[in-house]
Amino acid sequence: MKRFICFAAVASALALSACAPVDLTDHGRAPESIGPITVDRERIGTGQPFRATCVIPADGHNISSVEFYWSLASAAQQAAVPVRDVAAGPQVEAHDFTAPDTEGTYAVRCTARYVFGAPDTEGNLYRDVTCEETVRVEACDVLRSFWGDTMQETERNYAGLAAKGDDMLAGMVYDPLQYGSSEVVTGFRFSDGKLDRILQTEESAVSRGSGFYMYYLLLHHRITRGTTLGLVCDSTVVAWADGTTETPDAENDNKDKEKQERIDAGLASGEATITAVFHNDRYTLTLNVVKDGEHIAYDRTYSPRPAV
Repeated sequence: MKRFICFAAVASALALSACAPVDLTDHGRAPESIGPITVDRERIGTGQPFRATCVIPADGHNISSVEFYWSLASAAQQAAVPVRDVAAGPQVEAHDFTAPDTEGTYAVRCTARYVFGAPDTEGNLYRDVTCEETVRVEACDVLRSFWGDTMQETERNYAGLAAKGDDMLAGMVYDPLQYGSSEVVTGFRFSDGKLDRILQTEESAVSRGSGFYMYYLLLHHRITRGTTLGLVCDSTVVAWADGTTETPDAENDNKDKEKQERIDAGLASGEATITAVFHNDRYTLTLNVVKDGEHIAYDRTYSPRPAV
C-alpha cells in the first residue's frame, strides 16, 4: 500500500510539472487593423472568378493562433482556412471567389480572429479584426466574357479550354439555352489577341427522322422568351435548295404537323436550312440549322453588336 501511494504521488508530481504555467498578466493584443484588400481583376464580370488578397501585419502580442474568414456580399460565400500560428513578419491571405450572377456593388470582407495565449486587458480570449473592400460587378457582354478579352482572361473564365491554333480556344462550356448544368461544344475566336466571336454547336442524329424543326422552335422560344437571354428576333427564314424561302411562324408552327414533317424531311435530306438572327444591346446571335454529315447541326454564332 505504501509503495502504491508513493508511486501515485510521483506520477501526480510529474503530471503537474509537465503543464507550463500561463502568465495571465502577459495580455494578448491583436493588431489595430488589417488590410488593405486588393482584387486581381480591374474589371469583374458576372460569374467570373477573381482572387482577393489581404495584408496581415505583424503587430500584436501573445497570439497563439489566427483564423481567417472571407465573405462576399452578405456572407453568401464564406470560407475558413485552417488555424495556424501567426508568422513573425507580415503575411498575405488570399481567397478565390466567383462573382455573383447579378451585377451590382458588393463588399469583400476578410476577418482575422486572433486567439490569445492569455486574455487581453478586457478579459477576451480572442478578437476579430475585419477589413472590407467594395467591388463593382458588371454584367458581362456575352456568357461570362467581355468582348475584347484576351485568351488568358478567357481561359480563366471557363475551366478546361484548350488552344486550337493561335486564334481559337475550345471546350465544353455551359449552355445558356438549356436548364441545369448542361454543357455544349464552344469555341472562342480571337482577332489580334482579342475576343471577337463565340461559337456554340449541338447536333441531332439524322437517323432520328423527326423533331428537328420542333427543336429549332424550342431554341427560338428560349432565345426570345427565356430569362437568360431575352433577345429580339430580327429575321428568320427557311431556305430551300430550289431557291424558294418561307418564314417560320414561331408562335403557331408547333401545332402544324404537316409543316413540321415537311421541313424535317428537307433538313434531313440537306434540301433545307434555317437561319435566324437575334440581338440585344451587346451582341448579335445567329442561329443556323443545317445538315452536317449524318447529323443536323444547330450552330450559334455570337458577335459584337456595333455601338449605335
